[in-house]
Amino acid sequence: MIKLFLPIWGKRIKSFFKRESNFKIAVYFFTIIIFFIGIFLFFLKLFSFLNKVELIGPVISGKILSYSFFIFLFLLLISNSITALSTFFKSREVEFLMSLPAEPSDIFSIELISTTFYSSWATLIGAIPITLAYILVFSRSFLSILFLIPFFLFLIIPSFTGVLLLLLLKRFNPQLTVKQLGITLGILVIILIGLYIKTNPYSFNFPDFKSLEAVNKFVDGFRLTNPYFPNEWFFNSLQGLINRQFWIFSKYSLLLLLGSVLLTISLYFAVISWYRSLWLLSETGKRKTKIKASLLLKQPTQCYNIISKDTKIFFRNPQQWVQFLIIISLLVFYVISLRRTPLFVHDPFWLTIIALVNTGFVGYISATLSLRFVFPSISLEGSKWWILRSSPLSPNLILTSKIVLFALFNSIVSIFVVGLSNMRLTGDPIITFISIIIAICFSITTVILSASLGTIFADFNEQNPAKIASSAGGLISAIASLMYIAISLFIFFHPLSLYIQSFLQGKQIDVLYILSLPMLTFLIFTVATAIIPFRIAIRKVRIIET
Repeated sequence: MIKLFLPIWGKRIKSFFKRESNFKIAVYFFTIIIFFIGIFLFFLKLFSFLNKVELIGPVISGKILSYSFFIFLFLLLISNSITALSTFFKSREVEFLMSLPAEPSDIFSIELISTTFYSSWATLIGAIPITLAYILVFSRSFLSILFLIPFFLFLIIPSFTGVLLLLLLKRFNPQLTVKQLGITLGILVIILIGLYIKTNPYSFNFPDFKSLEAVNKFVDGFRLTNPYFPNEWFFNSLQGLINRQFWIFSKYSLLLLLGSVLLTISLYFAVISWYRSLWLLSETGKRKTKIKASLLLKQPTQCYNIISKDTKIFFRNPQQWVQFLIIISLLVFYVISLRRTPLFVHDPFWLTIIALVNTGFVGYISATLSLRFVFPSISLEGSKWWILRSSPLSPNLILTSKIVLFALFNSIVSIFVVGLSNMRLTGDPIITFISIIIAICFSITTVILSASLGTIFADFNEQNPAKIASSAGGLISAIASLMYIAISLFIFFHPLSLYIQSFLQGKQIDVLYILSLPMLTFLIFTVATAIIPFRIAIRKVRIIET
């Protein structure tokens, strides 16, 4: 059956290249390459710098890689599970395939490949350059290419776990809704994060180092890894490869292989036992959603009605709000952990770096939230798009309504996180105030960018927000937001460093004099970044059709 569908997948790829213009295809590939190279160069410089820091530098580099894969673990688990619900049980393609004389296991295998690809390719673009940068800094051996073995075994574990979890939940509740699945995933993520912290053999708190012995003891403890989680298995196998300890590489690669094989076998038996019956039960429980067009026709409160509609759809769809709550929860933990961790940095250069990196991190979160929830908003109108366009609503109003609410959410989150964290990190109210202004600009601009590019690259045939956000247009939106944040931080680096240095030396300094030009440059750059794609999107709304 899979062999039968290989030509179809080939035709899909060919039709994509025929449907899209050469310019768009070139932009897609150029964007992916730039994104890949940008991540690689950033982490290459970071790891190269840390490698020069004696004793603790390489250990911190390892923890950065390990924690990155811990995040990838959850992203893949959540993404595969939520995507699988629509792919395996609510897909027109599956409905057609089930009418053919085909085995359910063959149909499931076909859709599993599709689900894993759509849910993992964006993670691959982020994970591979980080791993390559780490290998290039700490090992230049040609044998390091073997990291691909544990890497792809690692990808299988969260992907198949997410799908298997979905089948188990559908087994106990055949009419499982996305809301119930989202709540279950949220609870599972919280439990797993708690278990990861509890089972770690080292402490997350930095002690007050008063002797070399205390430093050595802390570093030795920090080198220990958690034996129960796949991200640590991957990291240990990579360390064994870099240090030419092939026994360690084989041991942890075998652990990843065993985990993958056990999940594959479990998934196979679950599919042959339950899949067809669960799909039939899901079909009998289908309900069509109805959107009242009358709300859109009330002239005095047009924008309010659209926002009200989008808000209701947002909260009725856990594919949206569950991931939003998980990210917000992680930000709360981040702020709390900063308040518990003592800071021993007093150098102006590093204080500037810390303040800007923290602000940039919040900007990155805003860009991530915008990509995940704002970028798909126009595409999710789907077949109902004609209602908006046939109603007396201007293109400007339609697009603005997709921006206002989430720009407000992002700004509140940014004020909370940047205000508390930068006050803790720098102890300077002026730096904190400037950081909050920058973060608010980041929040609003990334939302406008995502809404605008989501309109320009709208896809009304896809109703899965994860797939829409993982499309080539989503990647362009993500890179545009990250480039805007990176350039903005670069504008403020030198003047903030001068200010902190003068402040620590007790010199009288005119803050307005130092920061007025960078702030003006930043505001002009921000307005241009927001307005240009917004105007293009307005023109696109006028001509776009489902």
